[in-house]
Amino acid sequence: MQKDFLKRLGVHIAKLRRSRGYSQDRVYLEAGFSRGTLSKIENGLVNPQIITLARIAETIGVPLKKLVDVDGSI
Repeated sequence: MQKDFLKRLGVHIAKLRRSRGYSQDRVYLEAGFSRGTLSKIENGLVNPQIITLARIAETIGVPLKKLVDVDGSI
């Protein structure tokens, strides 16, 4: 179940990022972490810390709530 959620979260983050016109390079550089970290998050390979998610949300200009609302239920 956790792996499924992390995969859906990653797909959702990548979709939001692309819809806002951000490349992975731009996000990781502006958010201050490695390209590998963002790639792993978007591929559902890691369970990101809330501070990392907050930095991604701030960088791409969406509320944290929207970033983690994988199912559109919040």
